[in-house]
Amino acid sequence: MITLTKTQYEKNPLTKTTYNVVEVEERELSKREYNNITNEKTLKFFRSLGGSETALREYTAQGYLITELRSVSPNRQNKTIYKFNIN
Repeated sequence: MITLTKTQYEKNPLTKTTYNVVEVEERELSKREYNNITNEKTLKFFRSLGGSETALREYTAQGYLITELRSVSPNRQNKTIYKFNIN
């Protein structure tokens, strides 16, 4: 079972480097949905649009998998962090 915690941030207009939390969402994912989100082709596609995609990997019970995915929009105004809890 994989639990996804999706946190959306918006740039703080008073500073250059900080973000404010807009929304936090938690839901269950199937293995197929997880593979679609963390697929290398998916990450390359979003990078080609001008955004920034950073994948953090850790050792889990299932193996060496992506446990956090950070996505920043091309205009740098929005950031989304996906945290995967893999059991």
